[in-house]
Amino acid sequence: MTGGVRSGGEGTVTSASTDGVDESLKTRAMDEAPVGITVADASRPDMPLVYANAAFERITGYPPAYAVGRNCRFLQGEATRDAPVARMRAAIESDEATTVELRNYRRDGELFWNEVTIAPLRDEAGEVTHYVGFQQDVTRRKRAERAAARRAARIERERAAQELLLERLDGVVADVTGAVAEARSREQLERAVVEGLATTYDGAWIGPYDPADEAVVPGDVAGVADDAVPDRVPVDGDHGAQGAADLGGVATDAVAAAVAGGGVRIRALDTVGGPAAAVGVPLQYGDATYGAFCVYARTNSEFDDHERAVLTALGRTVATGINTLESRLTLRGTAVIELRFTVVNHPLVDLAERLDCRLAYAGSVADRDRPASLFELSDATGAAVREAAATTEVEVHAVLTEGETGCLIELSVAGAELWTLLADHGADLRDLVVADGTARITVGVARESLARSLAEALTERFADADLVGYSHREERDEPRQAFVARLREDLTERQYAALVRAYSGGFFEWPHETTGDELAAGMGVCRSTFHEHLRAAQRKVFGALLDERPN
Repeated sequence: MTGGVRSGGEGTVTSASTDGVDESLKTRAMDEAPVGITVADASRPDMPLVYANAAFERITGYPPAYAVGRNCRFLQGEATRDAPVARMRAAIESDEATTVELRNYRRDGELFWNEVTIAPLRDEAGEVTHYVGFQQDVTRRKRAERAAARRAARIERERAAQELLLERLDGVVADVTGAVAEARSREQLERAVVEGLATTYDGAWIGPYDPADEAVVPGDVAGVADDAVPDRVPVDGDHGAQGAADLGGVATDAVAAAVAGGGVRIRALDTVGGPAAAVGVPLQYGDATYGAFCVYARTNSEFDDHERAVLTALGRTVATGINTLESRLTLRGTAVIELRFTVVNHPLVDLAERLDCRLAYAGSVADRDRPASLFELSDATGAAVREAAATTEVEVHAVLTEGETGCLIELSVAGAELWTLLADHGADLRDLVVADGTARITVGVARESLARSLAEALTERFADADLVGYSHREERDEPRQAFVARLREDLTERQYAALVRAYSGGFFEWPHETTGDELAAGMGVCRSTFHEHLRAAQRKVFGALLDERPN
């Protein structure tokens, strides 16, 4: 049967018949194949290519007219490892087929992972006359594999760190730490912590911190009578005294002092036949306060230096676990809490007043050794900005654009306390405008507890800061923050920085508001390098929008 399978005798099967397939159809099949196909002449020096199909150009950017006549090594570069190249060379020398994965370069300079299969083609005498090569872009798969490896390594590091912690803590809270590592929700984590503590001490309770009420509210309780657990623990008073007459009062003093002071606090009570001491342990991660837990013991002597170290380490571990759970919810959630602040005493306000102009936030870049942001300044020149900033706590890195109405500058603020606070609370800076002697800041936070903690931390850090707005927003479909985080993870720091500078500097407008040379100078790179970063970033952005649309 034409085009069928031929029998080779004794029931064996040979190859499919090609009697009914003409040469033009074979050529079309190769030209239109979804994988890159090349053919190299093995009889000529350096084995130049004599054929390359359209898919090869789509993958590499090199048209057949460029590829034909050259050895395929023009795809290689500094990042191409020697081992897979050596395996291909050995296979060719042995007239064998092989498959390798190696880093290649596209025509625009972007790196990609290329899965290459080469196989010899023989003439009727059995001599190898050509080599056929098949190329597939497996960058996404390799990226996924590397991400999985990084996650596995991170999990392994976390597991190893927890084992070291357990060894240092001499097994006192081994079951609690294990529960923290396994918890899938904050409720599950807190319940496991309380139950674990209650197996070692005379009872325990844990509660979240409510910044609006400035109090810790006990939640899960284990191993202790209800009258020993306060209804709420205010943390805005004087916590130096230890004059409580009952166990609930002792617990209140200990927890309030711990949250206010940021460390373990012990309070004792002269009593017989039951718990006589309480220890308050704050749950804090960076500047975020998540709450506290309290444990009880028969005597104050149980809380020696070793026990304090145990509880301090456990408090940090629990806070880190809560932060991790909150961060996961931030990426998955659709609810956003928008906070609006005003700050008067800030270096950006000082700079705006010296220039008598308005500053408007235009984005952040992270390719420097400290946080840097882009700001549009109205009615100001680059020279005037540099001169005014020289005597402030603002460092001007570059003037990206300059025109009749103002300029776009890249700057950093000494200390960067505002940016540090936002990062610690997982907050998204949405707007920052400085005008009329006031900085107006708008941020988005995904969790209520983090939003309230940020409000308290920011008003404490900046004495003249006021919270002027607190509202809930519902974001449809995939949250913007999740989509941006997914896209941002795919961009290198340089690619993201080039994209932000180009967008903010009007490079995508026509006519250009700034040139590639000016933007490259602001990054401290040459023009061609800047364009390589920008093109790579654009490709990833378009890919995220067109190939991997959010749900």
